[in-house]
Amino acid sequence: MNTVAELTIRALAESGVERLDGYSSSLSEACEATPPPYGMAWYGEKYREIACDPSWLANSLIANAAKEGEGSQKLWALAGRATQPEVSKQVRLHAIDEARHARLYISMLGIAFPEAVDKEIIAELNKLSPGYTSDDEPDRLPAAAEAQVLDELIQMNIGEIRTRIHQLLLRPVIMVHCPPESRSKLQRILDSLLGDETRHIEYTARLIEKAMAEESAFVRHTMRKRLDEFNQITLDEVGELSFEGA
Repeated sequence: MNTVAELTIRALAESGVERLDGYSSSLSEACEATPPPYGMAWYGEKYREIACDPSWLANSLIANAAKEGEGSQKLWALAGRATQPEVSKQVRLHAIDEARHARLYISMLGIAFPEAVDKEIIAELNKLSPGYTSDDEPDRLPAAAEAQVLDELIQMNIGEIRTRIHQLLLRPVIMVHCPPESRSKLQRILDSLLGDETRHIEYTARLIEKAMAEESAFVRHTMRKRLDEFNQITLDEVGELSFEGA
């Protein structure tokens, strides 16, 4: 089994998720057909090589915060377009998580590199988050077709898988840069992020599994197509020395 598929399926099992045979086989088939670069040894080696530079890593945290903020806004809109209440609910919660993640990346910047940024800069960077909370509700927007929503869920699932792997790559590297007295605080944030990414893979995997009862061929085709596209985007980003999240 491909490394990325194996890591993902194992993470779901360790989280106590029930067997999702349709989702697991679809992901495995896609990864075998178009192996993700972020599951290969050279990818991790390249990340560690450039992340040794504290300036690069600090800027990468800011770029990740921006990505999370943008992703949160897109999810918020999708929650407003989805017609199935359960899908809308789950995507809304995901958007709230990513709004918080944008702030957490900036928190990690201040913790790991306390001499690099002052409070005023941190306050400004926190604006990268749209700030959604559990008290907020997305506006209802023109309804999206169910096939479009399923396509977006598949893309989200693939993106969250890569983001989780990036979290695993980030953990040991940022700890080296972080002042020893702040490492326990940083570890708690990293644990929170990794747990959230795993949970996002879980809910999208469950929704994909449910959809496969009637749309198996569509899911398998779309999973392979979107993974192939995502792999090319990833390779392009590596060429630009960019290792941001989803």
